[in-house]
Amino acid sequence: MPFRDLRDFIDAAKKLDELKELRGAHWELEIGCITELVAEGCGPMLLFDDIPGYPAGFRVLTNFLSTPRRFAMAAGLPLDATRLDMLRAWKEKLKNLRLIPPRYSKEGPVAENVLRDDQVDVGLFPAPRWHEHDGGRYIGTADMVIVKDPGSKWVNVGTYRACIQGRDRLSLWMIGDRDGRRIASQYWASGKSCPVAIVLGHEPGTWMAAPMKLKPGVSEYDFAGGIRGEPVEVIEGPITGLPIPAYAEIVFEGEIPPPEEETVAEGPFGEWPGYYAHEGREPVVRVKQIMYRNNPILLGFPPLLPTTMDSGIPTSAARLWEHLENCGIPNIRGVWSHCRYLLAVISIEQSYPGHSAQTLLAAASIQYGPGMDSYYVTVDEDIDPTDLRQVLWAMCTRVDPRTQVHIVTSCTSGLDPRLSPEAKSRGDLTMGRVLIDACRPYPWREKFPRPNRFSEGMRRQILEKWAQELR
Repeated sequence: MPFRDLRDFIDAAKKLDELKELRGAHWELEIGCITELVAEGCGPMLLFDDIPGYPAGFRVLTNFLSTPRRFAMAAGLPLDATRLDMLRAWKEKLKNLRLIPPRYSKEGPVAENVLRDDQVDVGLFPAPRWHEHDGGRYIGTADMVIVKDPGSKWVNVGTYRACIQGRDRLSLWMIGDRDGRRIASQYWASGKSCPVAIVLGHEPGTWMAAPMKLKPGVSEYDFAGGIRGEPVEVIEGPITGLPIPAYAEIVFEGEIPPPEEETVAEGPFGEWPGYYAHEGREPVVRVKQIMYRNNPILLGFPPLLPTTMDSGIPTSAARLWEHLENCGIPNIRGVWSHCRYLLAVISIEQSYPGHSAQTLLAAASIQYGPGMDSYYVTVDEDIDPTDLRQVLWAMCTRVDPRTQVHIVTSCTSGLDPRLSPEAKSRGDLTMGRVLIDACRPYPWREKFPRPNRFSEGMRRQILEKWAQELR
């Protein structure tokens, strides 16, 4: 059964010893720093309470998808699978996924508390300042930003960073090529404000659909229903008419006025590549109503250094895997990404001359991650693509830099820290991609020196025999 809400997910994590509750941590940097330290150690999900300056019960949850096991919980996958098998199961689930539209209800717990007009105050909730040099308190890091296309009535749900800018104001950074920005621009073109609802806490299976790049016209609500295996229960937003999860924790309803009417200074903010890469004038959200549950939980997913998050499952790698299969690339043994999609690794069993090069070219032909896919590597089937140590070993011993490293130029990359201020000012957001063939040379692969590593059968035999002593 899918989780009904974030609270059910927390209860399940607690039973599996995947949750740690902390009291008294301050919203000013302490919550953010603790989150980072625990994530680096592949530690538990964190539930913060008794946050100074806020009532007991106004909580913050972090690290909810930072380990394979918690990802499997959220996605409805086997908890004891290997990381690669887990990604393979996720790929197959997406491949066979059936869209299930949301189900409307007349009421839901999200409306237990309702604040309108002069009562609106987004500062009621303990939004942390996540990083030392952040330009504000980012209340929206794992949010669901809901808008509706004015023509087709397509409901789009995305994840965009939201910062508190005043009692009834948020800033919202929506990159120009994202669907939410495109939809908002249609309202702005006719001089209208775009109705918006921002969800700040829901069960992870539903939230996981929001950051995904789906086909235009496909609602993330329908996709989330497919992940869950049953509809997301929603109510109609009283202010916007937008569908809002009935079991959400906190929801802001309001409008995004045209930028020429109102903008605000936004940033800096430590983004997922590990740098402060953007700040400037951005659109605002005029918050007209707040709904929240009793003892609300703010869901936080602050960007950490990419290496910190390698303990989880790189879900977009499943999209790359599916793309390669659709391109007709045979004998793919596994796909993974390290450093939050900056390094993609494809394991293949070579079948013909040029198989590895063809795989690299096909892989680099799509944007499979959040927009900064820089390095692509192919390895032989004896290399575990999830193990960065094995990947580096293959790169250092099976690559001839003269012939097996290729550079593709003029690829879009809006968050790349290597983009110079001059390039950004003229709208040039292009960078290169590196394709690395770390496979044994196909013509004489059978004569390539044998690795001095025990066979998998021998390793399993020894581990079974000595399991107790090596624990």
